Amino acid sequence: MKSITIRAPSTIANLGPGFDIFALALEHPYIELEMHLTDSRSIAFKLDGCPEDIPDDPEKNCAGLAIIDLLKKIDSNAGVLIEPRRTIRVGAGLGSSGACASASVYGLSRLLGLSLDPNQMIEIASQGEIASGSVAHADNVAGAMLGGFVIVKSYNPIEVIRIDTPAVPIVIGVMRKTQRTTRTFIPKSMELTLVKEQLSFCSLVVHAIMKGDIEELGKAINNDYISEPVRSQSIPGYSDIKRKVLQSGAFGCNVSGGGLSIFAICDQNRVQDVADAMKKAFTKENMDSEIIVTRASNNGIKEVKSE
Repeated sequence: MKSITIRAPSTIANLGPGFDIFALALEHPYIELEMHLTDSRSIAFKLDGCPEDIPDDPEKNCAGLAIIDLLKKIDSNAGVLIEPRRTIRVGAGLGSSGACASASVYGLSRLLGLSLDPNQMIEIASQGEIASGSVAHADNVAGAMLGGFVIVKSYNPIEVIRIDTPAVPIVIGVMRKTQRTTRTFIPKSMELTLVKEQLSFCSLVVHAIMKGDIEELGKAINNDYISEPVRSQSIPGYSDIKRKVLQSGAFGCNVSGGGLSIFAICDQNRVQDVADAMKKAFTKENMDSEIIVTRASNNGIKEVKSE
């Protein structure tokens, strides 16, 4: 095999209270990467026509960093050319970096005939997240790799639990991110009373997924004391937007991953109401936005074509 095309889904990391632990794969958007083995002994990118501003320096690229780590681990100087065929908006909190890193690790593993298990591939792919957030974290890459709802059970070593998810309707308001990352502003400590509440929210998320209870899941993701208070500050009028989205019929609403996007969970028959309310609220704040109506998906990495 000399070439392969890989598809990986977008993801919502944290999923409300699950900071760096939870992620949920989405039906769309998704990325597609075409990868070729070459004789160059280098990692190269073909970015002609790519709508996103993606670095072509492997050391600054999420796919490049993940591949560098993989090649070090197997002591190889294999050459590879990566061409994005379909992208997810960069910096939108939809796991674009995690999807690219996961797809590149999976794709190169297939091209080189490696026998890596999912946890090994997730650990390597997590190194790609350093390019976007300065820290290797596994929630996005695990969600993209495996699909469904994932829980990062351990970081040392990486061990992930995957649970099938119901087809949860999700409305996302996507905005362009104005700064590289907000991760450095996340507090390093919390009051014990808040820790207990955060743990209860996390438990409720898992319970709702296991039961397939969309309303309970919405209520569980609506609360977060770690990420939301920090990242919502970069979203103009966030509190008012969230209030209006909930009033329109959403069960819950929160910040998506580390980006300037908001996601809401609702019943299928309220999707349009929620989407309209979200768009109207963004417009009131004079923000350009894209509204995406999607759903949770159990599909992870997919091999589209190989030669």
